[in-house]
Amino acid sequence: MKKILVVVFAVVVMLGAAQVNAQVPHVAVFFSNGSNAANCPAEPPGTVLDSISVVAVNFDMWMNGIEYQISYPPQMLWLGDFIGDGNLKIGSSPTGIGITFPIPLNAFGPAVVQTANFFWMCDSCDLPNQNQPVVVGPYPSSGVVRAVRWPDLVVVEGVGLTSLICPTVPVQEKTWGGIKALYND
Repeated sequence: MKKILVVVFAVVVMLGAAQVNAQVPHVAVFFSNGSNAANCPAEPPGTVLDSISVVAVNFDMWMNGIEYQISYPPQMLWLGDFIGDGNLKIGSSPTGIGITFPIPLNAFGPAVVQTANFFWMCDSCDLPNQNQPVVVGPYPSSGVVRAVRWPDLVVVEGVGLTSLICPTVPVQEKTWGGIKALYND
């Protein structure tokens, strides 16, 4: 009986470890600076053209299609979506976009599924421009962010991430003694 309990316990621990190591598939927006955060340019609103890349991460498969939606804040005036040659899109990123790849996309690493152009409609990171989210959300009709795996056409659900315009991180000045005191009881 003890041997059976040890084997069952070992299997449960191994399955738990496998689930902990598994990374959640997600879709994120990256600005032209290569980051998921950007500041408003110090130019008059509506005069700076920029772009974002929409990247699928941790899908670990050959991707046949993907669907999601992007909520743009007022600081970004969306102009249009661009997908690779030969790919098909239905809809647009602000209303919900579905993209198919006739030649499956290699999503075993981060994969750029589209780019989009926009005008910056802000000229500083003063209020109300701080911490404005650019949200990748679920495709409206399905209610999820999902991709289709090739060749078996299995649907793989993911999550959408949020990027920020003019992120603020509150900083409180402390002395080294004050920091050490936080950890000493």
